[in-house]
Amino acid sequence: MLLHIASGEWIAAERPHQFYIGKRAARSYPQTDPFRISDSPGLAPDLPSTRTRRLLRRKLAASAVLALLALLAPRLDAVGPNSSLPFQSTEMREPCSNFVATKQPFFGETHLHTSYSFDAVSIDTRNTPKDAYRYAKGEAVGLPPWADTRTGTEPPLTDAPTLVTEHPYCMPGEHCEFMATRTIQFPVGRALDFAAITDHAEQFGEANICEFEATQACGDDSNCPVVAGQKCIVGMCRPEGYDSVTCLSARQEASRIRTGPIASFIAALENVPEAVRRPDFCGEDGSICTKQAKLVWDQIRQDAEEAYDPCTFTSFVAYEYTAMAVSGRCGNSSSASADAEPCWQDEDCPAPQACLFDFPGSSGADNLHRNVIFRNDDVIDQPISNVERPLGCGANSLCTNPAQGTTTPNSPIASPAVMLQELKAECIDNPDHPRCDVLTIPHNSNLSGGSMFILPDSSAEGRAEAQIRNLLEPLVEISQIKGQSECRFNAKTGVAWTNPPDELCDFENMGFARLGAEASGYLTPEMQDPGSIPPRSYVRNTLENGIQYAAENGINPFQLGFVGALDNHNGTPGQSDAEQYAKSGAHGIQSFSVSAQALNERFFLGLETNAGGLAVAWAEENSRDAIFTALKNRETYATSGTRPIVRFFGGFGLPSNLCQRGDFAERGYARGVPMGGSLRGGGIGTAPRFAILAIKDVGWPDHPGTSLQRAQIVKGWVDQSTGETREAVYDVAGNPNNGASVDLRTCTTRGNAFAQLCTVWTDPDFNAGEHAFYYARILENPSCRWTQYYCNARGVDCSKSMGGCRTEDPRFNGQDCNSNDECGGGVCTLPDRYEEFEYRQCCGDVVPMTVQQRAWTSPIWYTPL
Repeated sequence: MLLHIASGEWIAAERPHQFYIGKRAARSYPQTDPFRISDSPGLAPDLPSTRTRRLLRRKLAASAVLALLALLAPRLDAVGPNSSLPFQSTEMREPCSNFVATKQPFFGETHLHTSYSFDAVSIDTRNTPKDAYRYAKGEAVGLPPWADTRTGTEPPLTDAPTLVTEHPYCMPGEHCEFMATRTIQFPVGRALDFAAITDHAEQFGEANICEFEATQACGDDSNCPVVAGQKCIVGMCRPEGYDSVTCLSARQEASRIRTGPIASFIAALENVPEAVRRPDFCGEDGSICTKQAKLVWDQIRQDAEEAYDPCTFTSFVAYEYTAMAVSGRCGNSSSASADAEPCWQDEDCPAPQACLFDFPGSSGADNLHRNVIFRNDDVIDQPISNVERPLGCGANSLCTNPAQGTTTPNSPIASPAVMLQELKAECIDNPDHPRCDVLTIPHNSNLSGGSMFILPDSSAEGRAEAQIRNLLEPLVEISQIKGQSECRFNAKTGVAWTNPPDELCDFENMGFARLGAEASGYLTPEMQDPGSIPPRSYVRNTLENGIQYAAENGINPFQLGFVGALDNHNGTPGQSDAEQYAKSGAHGIQSFSVSAQALNERFFLGLETNAGGLAVAWAEENSRDAIFTALKNRETYATSGTRPIVRFFGGFGLPSNLCQRGDFAERGYARGVPMGGSLRGGGIGTAPRFAILAIKDVGWPDHPGTSLQRAQIVKGWVDQSTGETREAVYDVAGNPNNGASVDLRTCTTRGNAFAQLCTVWTDPDFNAGEHAFYYARILENPSCRWTQYYCNARGVDCSKSMGGCRTEDPRFNGQDCNSNDECGGGVCTLPDRYEEFEYRQCCGDVVPMTVQQRAWTSPIWYTPL
């Protein structure tokens, strides 16, 4: 089927899997089953042969430094800072032949962890950023568990200095100490266009110290690269601190393939702002770890630079700023209100309120993480992490730790202002880094306990915070493996976090209010309300608060565009397909490296996780400057993991027949603004028009994408008469009652749907004097949730009872059963292929069997004259 929209802009081949959009034809990589995860070496004979990386990836320290300097030098080619491009050019390179003035959608990853993150390497992740970029480009990589397949005939290790541990492994069929027992690879044509690898900056050095894999033998310290902080420890050159009790315990945990107490212990020291400090093995001033962190940061920069292939694949230098908070809430009882202010002590609260630490949803800590992404190779010398610049915690004296350089004095609780100001000073305003530019992306506000988006006050300091957040935080992560953060609705109780209720907000919601909660902190549906899970944990409520603040103060601290991401800890960016996730999982806190862990019994992960989302940027070409400009301008949209193509324009001059003209994008840019843009004023009574164009995910060979059901526009505004915020959801295209369904046994979708939706809509309730925002939400037909793929693969048949009775009583023996109570004193025995908790999640009414995948465009804001 041919699609032709805007002459020369979008082109689709007759075979859907050859779909491409003004850039390059779909990439092809040798493989057998594109979605197979090999469970043993014998199951992947046709995967590309790979080398044993331990031998080939060794680098002399001097060579590494020279290579890094060469890579960071400007490329003296045709395109440069003085080029006449529609975006600022900060690099020297060849121009892209696939440049499209009306822009193209590039699919990417903005949140992904590798073995450089302590919580990943401690569960035996061995993929490094270098491997993650290879995977993003379409190559196969390995997953744990690992097997020792050495035969004793392998070449000896190169006795050369290693500054940053490489976590080498080999692929199935090869012989080495760490052979991957499973492999994973994108299907044909599904490789990513861009990726930012965001490992936890707080533990760069700690992870390199504790998990270091030595290659250089030594007799004493003089044989080791002292400049890299290494000493001769047990006959090998290793970083100082390697032999500490803490590091020894951390290495023992890796064999369990699940996060143990050491990673959590270090995170509690370094990620919580009110008591931040480095562990003892870092030294009194923390310098042992910061020295190692610099080596890791340099390696991250080098890996990103080597992966960058302008016009084909873009890699961004990035990291995660991983802040947490265990603040209390001001209140008169344990039932503190939903909008209660956070506190550390009673003095932080207005009398007669007290600072409460025991309230529904208090387990865990407020997730206040941010992904920090740089424009190009001119970046800050070392990441600004939560250790150096923790989030504000009021007047709490523990905010300051001069011995380790930590200061955030008298900053509003949970405020990122000091960190953002430091980031701006070290990057954007730093004459030593003239090309440096940066943005940050808050993520998982659904687990922030309402602290991610606390409105600044109207003081000069508050407005300054609003300004820096508007400048450096243009985006928010709205969907990832730990749930969606758009909005919330409780289908079981009918409680809504929106007004009026939006039932489509009952989508991938978490049962915890904060990150890292104990099992006892799980909030059942009956316990979930806007008091236990505050509304400002969600983006739609936050957008409303932002325009309300802007109406009063002239600046919007929460003018947030949307991206989706993974946050998985496999080192596999963009691995967001539901069927794939059922096989590989996220390899997060509870490892999915063995099948029975995927529907985890303790935390009910069948309900609590999903395959994650993707970020899509509309840019003229696949280059750092072009895609970063799209991110900075909020010309992005998020998906829940699939790949529909979505455009969204708003403007007073958009023609009503835009969908029929054939120049959708040209006219959209000429007569309006794209997603992420802003409109100002209009004639009295003149309402802007909004245009949506959505095309279904075309899928890949023998795996068609799911068709579209409907398109909606979500509006939020400030009521001019009351000053209060309001919202509405409008169905504007498609058919919500199309009778679509899913065959759960085969996961085949059935029913009417659309390959394409296009409409031009005018707000029937527009008021020219009211601040407002509009974004599009595109819904696919129902499809199998990842858990259903898992249940089918495990052979769980929900039309039958869970098992059969095993008993000496002939009245019950062999009888179908769902519990021991049905067996007259015997045992209800399950088949070998699944566990009881798996059957109950597969066949109960708690875990959904189907899902409506979706996309969210960045909003378009309207400001009155």
